[in-house]
Amino acid sequence: MSDLEPNVSKWMKTAKEAPVVISSRIRLARNLENHVHPLMFPTEQDGFRVINEVQDALPNMTLKRLDVMDQQNKMKLVAKHLVSPELIKQPAAAVMLNDDESISVMINEEDHIRIQALGTDLSLERLYKEASALDDTIDQKLDISYDEHLGYLTTCPTNIGTGMRASVMLHLPGLSIMKRMTGISQTINRFGFTIRGIYGEGSQVYGHIYQVSNQLTLGKTEEEIIENLTEVINQIINEELQIRERLDEHKQLETLDRVYRSLGILQNSRLISMEEASYRLSEVKLGIDLNYIKLDNFKFNELMVGIQTPFLFDEEDETPVNEKRANILREHIK
Repeated sequence: MSDLEPNVSKWMKTAKEAPVVISSRIRLARNLENHVHPLMFPTEQDGFRVINEVQDALPNMTLKRLDVMDQQNKMKLVAKHLVSPELIKQPAAAVMLNDDESISVMINEEDHIRIQALGTDLSLERLYKEASALDDTIDQKLDISYDEHLGYLTTCPTNIGTGMRASVMLHLPGLSIMKRMTGISQTINRFGFTIRGIYGEGSQVYGHIYQVSNQLTLGKTEEEIIENLTEVINQIINEELQIRERLDEHKQLETLDRVYRSLGILQNSRLISMEEASYRLSEVKLGIDLNYIKLDNFKFNELMVGIQTPFLFDEEDETPVNEKRANILREHIK
């Protein structure tokens, strides 16, 4: 059987007790004084100077320079949520990682520094402490752009202030099936929160997985942002679980049919796209969470990462990616 473990970071592994929450993230945006912002670097050497300064400030982390990395390995970092799709487009960019990849520091994306603390459950307070501790380390060694009235100065005005984005990844098949996501998105937008796809702004929704985060950082403390977002997340979780109960009570046959159709496709398909596979996996997970089916060692998070194209493509192997994906799914879903 193909091994999915090397494809995922420790923090990404599936938690059986979490039917809705996939992961949490705290991101802090910081910029260096006396440096042009990354999107305005006159030359690549300006970017490499920033990389060297950040590397010197964080000697206990591992540096990965993207300019010497091939596209496939860059996309693996994106798939693992360690870097953003925007970072890998920059000519002089890098990421620094701790040993278990629960902390990543993106260098020269939109801002000079973007600290990310990542975890599996609804753990925003703990992740903020981890990100803040690393931020303090950087602040002691580098001159960070800060204004007494505005707070941290960032490239995008919506990040000025705390420079913090808190986000939670949620699996919401019930709300998606019942077509409630548009209404929820409109409601939380009015309170300064937003819902995006699996890889953030402008990204596609796969497998009924949504990223919910704060939109603005100015005028509120980090603690207030986390508290307010946690309240919103808990409301969405409650709505999702209530919808699942209604599906079970009032649309059980249709839901069972949906679950077993997806299970049959995953267990028998010979070709399958990433988009279809993600939704089939989502519906099988829904069936497991509703106790309709039982699958030993069903690893939703690991499969959602491991079946992505960067982990399947091999120049020396002519087997189509969609065939490899189907093979892996048949191996792991029994």
